[in-house]
Amino acid sequence: MKKAVLIPADFRDAGRKVFEDANIEMIAVKNVDNEALIQYGDQVQGAVVMLDQISNDTYAQTPKLKVLSRVGVGYNNIDPAGAAANGVWVTITPHANYNSVAEAILGAILMAACDTYQRQQLLLAGKWDQGHATAGHDISGQTLGIIGYDRIGHALAQKAAALGMKVVINNGAHHKKLEVGTEVSLDELLATADYVSLSAPVTKETTAMMNKQAFKQMKPSATLINFGRGQLVNHGDLIAALKNHEIHSAVLDAFQQEPLPVDDELTKLDNVFLTPHIGGGTIDAMDRGCHDAASEVVRVLQGKKPQWPVNQL
Repeated sequence: MKKAVLIPADFRDAGRKVFEDANIEMIAVKNVDNEALIQYGDQVQGAVVMLDQISNDTYAQTPKLKVLSRVGVGYNNIDPAGAAANGVWVTITPHANYNSVAEAILGAILMAACDTYQRQQLLLAGKWDQGHATAGHDISGQTLGIIGYDRIGHALAQKAAALGMKVVINNGAHHKKLEVGTEVSLDELLATADYVSLSAPVTKETTAMMNKQAFKQMKPSATLINFGRGQLVNHGDLIAALKNHEIHSAVLDAFQQEPLPVDDELTKLDNVFLTPHIGGGTIDAMDRGCHDAASEVVRVLQGKKPQWPVNQL
């Protein structure tokens, strides 16, 4: 019997070709979520997952499922241990989008440095002179604080340093040899950084790590940049810090609730710029991610161990 996999409808051709070459049938759905997995549970042996939450209860109705391959590196929408208990591999694509995300963060820094968003809003409101007023700073000589130092943090540090920024890094208890930048305590990073960028994984220790206390430690002129996970930030405390000008601004690509409600308080503030979780969503990154995710599924369905598992069977 021909093997079958569940893929999102917008799955890239680079990934589809991998399945075609392996003679694996593809079933495309709008969202690879619990409902879709259950609907096709008696047919599919593998699935490519984006950001939809996958419940452990689903596995009881997907008896043939062997692998969930995540496009990207975050997997907080899947419980790896729960999957393993049901004989399902969970894999990621670590080489797909780290450079794209690092570039997006760098773009956020450049935009925040010149108050580009605020100036655009003034221009659109017919306030040319106000928008034309002197504001902002060169990023050369400014300090970038990177919280979380894996592939994204490493790439960002290199790019920022090349533009003359001072880079300080905190990777929690996991110390790494740094090619660029200086390792500092979290307290020192928050107190000295002009830009604080989040790329830490979501753990018990990092959940809501950016909270009321953390914002009070930051410079009033500092900008928070989150192209990582929304769960790293206490939503209400951030809104209060922005409203009270405890920090200068924020550029956010990830949120506790996604999609972000259109009436969320963040959408009403003039010192925050929001994007819909697109930091790693370039065409190049998605091509790489879909190719690698499909390759991981094929490996498992051919009886091999995946290259980038986040659980063990």
